[in-house]
Amino acid sequence: MSEERRPFNAEQPEPIDDNEDRMGAVRELDFDDEDTARIGDEMPEQALRQELPDQREREAGLTGASTADHHGTDDDLQPDTLIREDGARSPDEPGSNRPADQELSLTDQADIGAGHGLDEEELAHLDPLDGKPE
Repeated sequence: MSEERRPFNAEQPEPIDDNEDRMGAVRELDFDDEDTARIGDEMPEQALRQELPDQREREAGLTGASTADHHGTDDDLQPDTLIREDGARSPDEPGSNRPADQELSLTDQADIGAGHGLDEEELAHLDPLDGKPE
């Protein structure tokens, strides 16, 4: 609201943080100059087991065609491996066990937009939100 329209003695509304609203959760960048490890340093056994589980160790160097299920491994540079589709917005956020965009429903011919009647775009041209038809 502008200053002229706001009622007298009304509280000033909180400003909207457009960047935070647009980007969602943001992690702080870490520019730590201190080396945490050097090349050749051995990892502790527990950390190594957590970083490289048995299945990943068995599949190291294999391509999707080499595995029994013919799917890519964690070491492949495939979009399926690199881009998770579980709805998580960051690597640290847990996602669901199924893709976020696969909620399917059965429809008949009349419900797919190829049936009778106008689709959403055509309805919007007839009755636009600003009330001014094109």
